[in-house]
Amino acid sequence: MSQSKSLTAKQQRAEQVNQAIRIISEHGRQFFRCRHTGNVSRMEVDARGRVWFHDYYTRKRIYTHPTSFGNEWYGFTSGGTLRNLVERFRDYISTGQPIGSNLLGPQRFNDTNIWGYEEDAMARVRTLAGALPVFRQLDEEQAA
Repeated sequence: MSQSKSLTAKQQRAEQVNQAIRIISEHGRQFFRCRHTGNVSRMEVDARGRVWFHDYYTRKRIYTHPTSFGNEWYGFTSGGTLRNLVERFRDYISTGQPIGSNLLGPQRFNDTNIWGYEEDAMARVRTLAGALPVFRQLDEEQAA
C-alpha cells in the first residue's frame, strides 16, 4: 500500500474514532467534553502518519505514541482509564485492527460500570459506538 493510501486509511479510521468520542461525550457523564465551552476531544493523524489526541479541556495536542524520553501525556485531563481507551484508539488508527467493545464502560462485578454512567446511558453508548468499525462486532468478539 502506498504511503498516501496508508495515510488516507489512517485519517478515515481517525474520523471513525472521533465519531465514537462524540458518542461518548454526548451521553452520561459526558467524558471527553467540556460542559462550559462545548469543546470535544478528538484524534488527529499528521502528515507523517503519527496519531495525536486533542484534549477537550486543556486544548493541548498530545502525542499518543511511546517515546524513548518518557511521554507523560502532559495536558491529558481524562484519567488513566480513558487514557487506556485513547491508546487503544491510537492502535486502531495505526493498524486498522478493531478493539474490543468491552472497553466501553468496563463492567464491575455488581453490574455497574467503572465510568459511572447510568445504565441506560451506558447501554446507548455501547449500542451506538459499538456499531462503528472501531470495535470488534459481537460475532468477531465471540470468535476471538
